[in-house]
Amino acid sequence: MQTITLEVQESVSEKFMWLLSHFKKDEIAIINNERLEFLERLRISENEVNEGKTKPFDLEKLTKNVS
Repeated sequence: MQTITLEVQESVSEKFMWLLSHFKKDEIAIINNERLEFLERLRISENEVNEGKTKPFDLEKLTKNVS
């Protein structure tokens, strides 16, 4: 899915959300700013792993070492 960020005037916000609500859930997803920031951090992290700048870690191994 492609992500598009829009700024919508308050005066048309309700109508715009009404329009978006008429699409199927698998056709469109409304993502708030927190989710958008998380997805961007995830993309950056994935790129860093792919480029060898950082190494992925095993969460299970990490939890065992902390306990």
